[in-house]
Amino acid sequence: MVQMKSQSLNSIKIKKILSILILFTILIVLSACKKDEYPRPTNAFYINDYANILYEATRDSIRREGERLYESTQDKTDGGAQLVIATFEVETRDDVANYDKTEIYRQWRIGDDDMGILVLLFFQPYTENEIEYLELIETQIELGYRMEQYVSPAQLGVIVDNTLYSDEWYDLDLAVMNMEYELLSAIYVDVYGYESFDYDMSVYEEYLINNPNTSYEDPIPMSLIIFLLSPFSTWGEKLSAALPFLLLFILGGGFIINKGGGGSSGGAGIFRRRR
Repeated sequence: MVQMKSQSLNSIKIKKILSILILFTILIVLSACKKDEYPRPTNAFYINDYANILYEATRDSIRREGERLYESTQDKTDGGAQLVIATFEVETRDDVANYDKTEIYRQWRIGDDDMGILVLLFFQPYTENEIEYLELIETQIELGYRMEQYVSPAQLGVIVDNTLYSDEWYDLDLAVMNMEYELLSAIYVDVYGYESFDYDMSVYEEYLINNPNTSYEDPIPMSLIIFLLSPFSTWGEKLSAALPFLLLFILGGGFIINKGGGGSSGGAGIFRRRR
C-alpha cells in the first residue's frame, strides 16, 4: 500500500509538471505567433526584391557583396555590418505610409550589435502604350543605433541622390548597384578604416548586359523552419517551436550563413521621393 501511494503521488507530480509545461508552451506560442506586419526576408537576406523588378545578376551581386561585408568585418571592432535592400510595389503613394522602416529593420534583425543599414525602394505601377511599368517613387534608409556613430543620414542622402536619382544611369539595375557600391564604400572606409573600396561600373554594366538572367518568379520569404533557426527569430519563437518536441520527449510517447544579426534601430534614416 505504501508503494502504491508513493507511485500515485509521483504520478500527480508528473501531471502537475506537464500541465505547467503545456500552459507555458501555449503562452509562448500565443505571444510568438502574432502575425507579422511584413514578410520575412528572403533566403538571400541581403536582397529582398518583392517588387520583382531587378535582374538576377543584380540580386546575386548584392547578395554576394552583403555576405562579403559581413564576413570581412565580423571580427573587427563594431563588426558584423550588414547592408540589406528591399523593394516593394505599392498601388498609390499613400500606401508607402503602411511600411514602417524602423519596424522592418527590427523584425529582420539586421546587423550584429546594431551595425546595419536597411534600404527600402518603393515602386508604383503605371501604364504606357498598354504596357505596365514600375516607377521608383520613394527611397527610405534605416540606420542601426551603432551604425549612426559612423554614417550620418545626410551622408546617405547624398549617396542616394548621386546614384539612384542621378541622370547618369539609363537603367534601374545600374543605379541600384551604384548605390550599393557607394554605401559599401562608406561602410568600409568610414566605419572600418579601409583605405578605399574600389569598383568599376563599366565592368558591372558589361556583366549585367551579358548575364541578366531575368527571373519572373515571385521572391519567396524565408521558410518558417529556416526562420526559426536563424539569428533574427526571437527566443520566444524558437522556444514555441521547441517546447512541443520537449513535451513529447517527456511524455515518452543549411542553412544559415551570416543572416540577420539581431540589430535594433532608433528610427534614424532618410526619405527620398521621386519628384
